[in-house]
Amino acid sequence: MSSEPPPFQESTRCDVCKCSFNTFRRRHHCRCCGRTLCAEHSSDQMALPQFGLHSPVRVCSNCYNDASRSGKSDGGVSVNGANSVTDSISRLDINTPSNSDTTQSGAPNCTCGMPLCICEVASNDDAAPVQPKPVPTFTTPKKVDTAPRNRGSSSSKPSTGQSANTGSERPLADYEVNGEGLREAIKNGDLFAVRKLIGEGVDSNYCDRQGLSLLHLAAVFNQTEIAFTLMENGASLDYKNFQGETALDCASVTLQFKMKKKMEEIKQSK
Repeated sequence: MSSEPPPFQESTRCDVCKCSFNTFRRRHHCRCCGRTLCAEHSSDQMALPQFGLHSPVRVCSNCYNDASRSGKSDGGVSVNGANSVTDSISRLDINTPSNSDTTQSGAPNCTCGMPLCICEVASNDDAAPVQPKPVPTFTTPKKVDTAPRNRGSSSSKPSTGQSANTGSERPLADYEVNGEGLREAIKNGDLFAVRKLIGEGVDSNYCDRQGLSLLHLAAVFNQTEIAFTLMENGASLDYKNFQGETALDCASVTLQFKMKKKMEEIKQSK
């Protein structure tokens, strides 16, 4: 009988990286422990038969790793409950002779118990040759890649905080010379276009209809170099969106540290 899954925790921040949830960063829950998580820290999937969930569902990395470790200690049980290799080996009884071990014309039975029989056959020209036993083959199940795909803009965006065209000498696309054009360049991780549009007079403190500043957008998409470029060109860290959050509140822990350090460097250079 399956038990009830744990209730979902309701939190405004990820239980792992402490990032806040907003329009671009959705709230998710681990079906195994019920914690509130962002997409990055709930990207694993596995079945939870103890809760009656036999299809892969979203879980956190801690529950996924704990299930993997417990599966190995139980004799090779995989996360999805597959135990085909162990079951196949347990069904093999190499000590039990089969009918094929007895050859014609009085040949002796197999006594070695090996998958490939090494018993000597009676030296009789009329005796049928002993056929070797087939060796069972086993295949290791392949691990399914459950890494989440990027959401939002149709163009690919880097997930490591690096701009898509670092070192490039031209923008990835043609953007309007206004705040919306600069906003699209930030979503695409187009560092060259961001610098070009700011150089053409676009305000680095532009805000969109959702109340997000350009620095909010760079923090949400984890664009470190673009955030630094906006800060160097006067983007304010004190502006708050409609939820009362600053750009630092929307950034990951690592980016928060980098942005604070960058702000100190900017103040010292003035």
